[in-house]
Amino acid sequence: MTGYWKKLLRINLTSGKTDTEEIPEEIIAKYLGAKGIGAYYFIKGLKKGIDPFSPENRIVLATGPFQGTEILSSGRFAVITKSPLTGIFLDSYCGGMFGPGLKCCGFDLVIIEGKAEKPVYISITNGRVQIKDATHLWGKTTAETEKIIKSVEGKDTKVVSIGAAGENRVLFSCLISDRRRAAGRGGAGAVFGAKNLKAVAVNGTLAIPVHDAKKIKELNQKAVQAVAQRRKDKAGFYLYGTSSVLEYSHRKDRLPVLNFQKGEWEYYEGLDGETIHREKKVKFNPCCPCPIACGGILTSQGKDRPEYETLAMLGANCGLKRYEAVVKANELCDFYGLDTISTGNVIAFAMECSEKGIIKEKIKFGDETRLLSLIEEIAYRRGIGEQLGLGAKRLAGMWGDGSRDFAMHVKGLELPAWNARGQLGQGLAYMTADIGGSHLRDGLTEHSPPDKPALGVVKELVEAQNKSTAKDNYIICAFALYTITHEMCLDYFKAATGLEINEEKIQGIGNRIFTLIRSFNCGEGIRRKDDSLPARAMNEPLPSGVAKGCTAFVSAEDKERCLDKYYELRGWNENGIPKKETLEELDIEADRFP
Repeated sequence: MTGYWKKLLRINLTSGKTDTEEIPEEIIAKYLGAKGIGAYYFIKGLKKGIDPFSPENRIVLATGPFQGTEILSSGRFAVITKSPLTGIFLDSYCGGMFGPGLKCCGFDLVIIEGKAEKPVYISITNGRVQIKDATHLWGKTTAETEKIIKSVEGKDTKVVSIGAAGENRVLFSCLISDRRRAAGRGGAGAVFGAKNLKAVAVNGTLAIPVHDAKKIKELNQKAVQAVAQRRKDKAGFYLYGTSSVLEYSHRKDRLPVLNFQKGEWEYYEGLDGETIHREKKVKFNPCCPCPIACGGILTSQGKDRPEYETLAMLGANCGLKRYEAVVKANELCDFYGLDTISTGNVIAFAMECSEKGIIKEKIKFGDETRLLSLIEEIAYRRGIGEQLGLGAKRLAGMWGDGSRDFAMHVKGLELPAWNARGQLGQGLAYMTADIGGSHLRDGLTEHSPPDKPALGVVKELVEAQNKSTAKDNYIICAFALYTITHEMCLDYFKAATGLEINEEKIQGIGNRIFTLIRSFNCGEGIRRKDDSLPARAMNEPLPSGVAKGCTAFVSAEDKERCLDKYYELRGWNENGIPKKETLEELDIEADRFP
């Protein structure tokens, strides 16, 4: 079995001790890669009900069989922990070169436990591990932290770090690598902060053995040719990255506008990637060896061109009409280590609450200056930022007066930039996502607006979730799957590992991982009642556009029937708890679970 080191590194920040363990081949066979193996080791032996900020919580930094090889678009790693925002399982993914750098140190994953007495950072050079003082780094931005660590550890060092938001335990603070790449969702940055862990730096030079290097090169050439053809066809994504998606989501009534009150934005062109590229010189900026190079830098300013989620959530959702303020907001979020999705969501929520007189603060939709100041207030937990940093679910509990109806989250995780009332099945995907409201847990094909029962897409959703889990095991970039197809990934997997994998195995492993994580979440109290949507998504029809009159489901009965079918296909009971026989069939250790 090539492509894996079959080795993990344990670091205890309380004791300062480190240790290595072999990963049994049977665990790799059962769980495949980063998401599955990482989830298995995160959950194994973890007590129920621990505080995410306690030393008992773990952070797992995980790679898959593709990292560190020549496979294109595989510059990724996963961070797995118990989310302080949701109180349940969290896995979030980050691009750049940190993942390959970690893998080239000789480990498939790193498990970090305990809490340091004072700020520290972890340095890993091949097999050597050091825990170093980071007192001088505390209070620094992520960009400053990365620069200082590289000056000490070497210019080729790969760094992932937190900013002020993580240090101050903002519940949706994130990890930043390569100055702009984010493991964004769910608050992993705050867990770093709670452990007094400022950063992890890796210097890996070990070559990962692969089964068939020639086949990998052939597949790479195929991917390069596919990208070239897409560019020749002037496909928007290959010209402007995800910033090109504004026009699509506006046209499909899927754009979040004014805290999800609408699905289309008459000013979307002022935020769209085509406009940015027409008005500014933009340089392609790949996050790793990747022919797509979907990132972009505004060369005159040296600032990053925001991606779709950021343009939508900090732009249209907050009532902004132009991209310039979003560029600055994106930069601030990267410096402070804030998830742009949750940040845009909670600020828009505050804007609507202000508009409705629920809170006294004057925060208006479209106020660019106030939006930028709020980002800093959130990161440093000053003024109303102290409350906003708690996330939409807690804010609604504090502010009351009907605000719960338009607090846009699922299980505490703020909804991303895809309006559930614009596509059939999107609501169910949010409800059943393993970390809460995430758009990267469905993989649904494009559907019409939800103007008919969603029962017909439930089976497709389950299969798409399982297939998406494979992507997060390899790990391959979600955006690369337009040109590196699912079938190519199967070939890459064999070329890297020498192992055969097919669609049947993908579905079985995906269901095992989803059920393992669901069991963990049920152990933390999750039940059917939590598989729900905000009242706005269920009860307020979209006012205009192609989905005018639509809600996420045609009726409450439709939603319940879809959940029944989903649980049945997964082998869970009517309350969403995996059945004992399902756990036994999937060979999941069930001693911790309900």
